[in-house]
Amino acid sequence: MSRFRVFQLRLLASAALLLLLFSVVRLFWYPGAYFAVSGVYKQLLVLAAVVFVVGPVLSAFVFKPGKKGLAFDLRVLAGVELLAVVIAGVLLFQRQPHFAVFAVDRFEAVGRAEVDLGKLQTALDTTRPGHTPRLVYAKLPDDPDVFSRLIDETVFYGMADIDRRPEFWESYTNGVPEIKKAARPLDELLHGEDEKRRAVASWLDSTDSVAADYLYLPLRGKAGDAMIILHADIGFPVATLSVDAW
Repeated sequence: MSRFRVFQLRLLASAALLLLLFSVVRLFWYPGAYFAVSGVYKQLLVLAAVVFVVGPVLSAFVFKPGKKGLAFDLRVLAGVELLAVVIAGVLLFQRQPHFAVFAVDRFEAVGRAEVDLGKLQTALDTTRPGHTPRLVYAKLPDDPDVFSRLIDETVFYGMADIDRRPEFWESYTNGVPEIKKAARPLDELLHGEDEKRRAVASWLDSTDSVAADYLYLPLRGKAGDAMIILHADIGFPVATLSVDAW
């Protein structure tokens, strides 16, 4: 067996391993526009570079027919490659958007590590089918004193706002009237900027839908902004589009 053949075989194995991880990440952990707003593609590119260097490149480099300890060297490289993929997978799983939190005028993609789960109310709604992050309504406090304290904490002390404060979270169903009030008619975008118009028109065509039946709100993530489309009647999300809704 030649070095080139070793390179080919290791390249196929590494590509298959990465494809499996990328599929899980894209389809289940970061669905729809959550992939773009989370900026996870940069981490995946770094992982791909590491895997291809450790796998195909180094395997071909150390390969020499009849070399003593060759099998051990190749097993070590394969183990390091697999370990890198497992560690990256665990980190990506932990950092995935676990909550889609409505706060004031937009949705926020929020990960588990960004909030104190000990303050999370068990009565919150579970996720709606087809929308992986758990839907949450972050309600501004009605008590003037609590509201004033919240402003002081966020503005002057740099504490998290209500979108990352579970003590202000409620069932998404409770917030539907306010959410619908804050949302904008989707058909507005059909007469707006080209990028938004094309994205909305494409989604409507693919789902055989009518714009008048839907509303939209911005979706904000760590790496950018996108759009959440809501059903105008029930106020629940039906899709996300990777286009800035602001």
